[in-house]
Amino acid sequence: MSTIRDSLQERIAVRIPIRREKLTPLLLVGPALVTVFLVTIGPMLWSLWLSFNRWTPASITYQEPTFTGVENFVWLFNDGRFWNSVANFVFYGGVGVTIQVLLGTALALALYNYVERRSVRIGLLTLFAVPMMIAPLVAGRIWQLLFLPGGGAVNGILGMFGSGGLPWLQSRWLGLTSLMIADTWQWVGLPLLIIYGGRASIPESMYEAARVNGASRWMQFRRITLPQLRTLIAIAFILRFMDAYKFFDKLFIMTRGGPGTQTELPTFYTYIVGFSSFNIGRAAALTWVIGLGSIVTMLLFWRFMNTEGSA
Repeated sequence: MSTIRDSLQERIAVRIPIRREKLTPLLLVGPALVTVFLVTIGPMLWSLWLSFNRWTPASITYQEPTFTGVENFVWLFNDGRFWNSVANFVFYGGVGVTIQVLLGTALALALYNYVERRSVRIGLLTLFAVPMMIAPLVAGRIWQLLFLPGGGAVNGILGMFGSGGLPWLQSRWLGLTSLMIADTWQWVGLPLLIIYGGRASIPESMYEAARVNGASRWMQFRRITLPQLRTLIAIAFILRFMDAYKFFDKLFIMTRGGPGTQTELPTFYTYIVGFSSFNIGRAAALTWVIGLGSIVTMLLFWRFMNTEGSA
């Protein structure tokens, strides 16, 4: 008996450490996985389910979600207001973000190459970074006052040159341009800082070797600077595109999507559908279509940049 008991005790003594070894990683990672599921994956799955339902919780007579299949998506792809917001986003996200990244790149290279005193460089970099620390709502209010058609500073400056001023916030394209100018003023510092850091990390020996071989400044830019900064430029573009995707604050303050619905962007339209009309099913469908469209766009851009870099 004592032999059998000893054998059992030995087996138990071996199994307990093995179980502890298997359980320890699960206990360490488990809380993080549960948290991610509860605050991210769970709500996403819930919104996906709602996108196939009709649900207006704020209506006079409360209704439970009713399964309607792809009805919300059919409505969405036949909705002219949605396609108007998509066209605005193509203009704002495509032109606006490209201008921000190109301007940030040009400023970063100019600061690094033509400003010799280090203290002046740091001062200018800080100056460009300051607008990023301003709350978007405050920045939107500032630019709304600057673009006022009557007593705004922008039209005041134009008036000094004999112009009668422009209806900045009162037409579709001028309204979108106003938003683009305000957002560029606030966020051009981000691509500037990214590209400046990348330029500072390029070894000067590469430029010295190019100069010894007679390469011009343009050739150095094409053969050294641009290839070395290609990945960082792509990252800056994607970061700004992600911000453009959720652009809301300045739009809400400066134009509220107007005049009418002419300057609405997809996220603002989703807000109207979800929290003004309280049609949660349609808002969920909008969210999924916009999100998937943005992911596909960013993946295509990243693939294009990698293809160009390996060519």
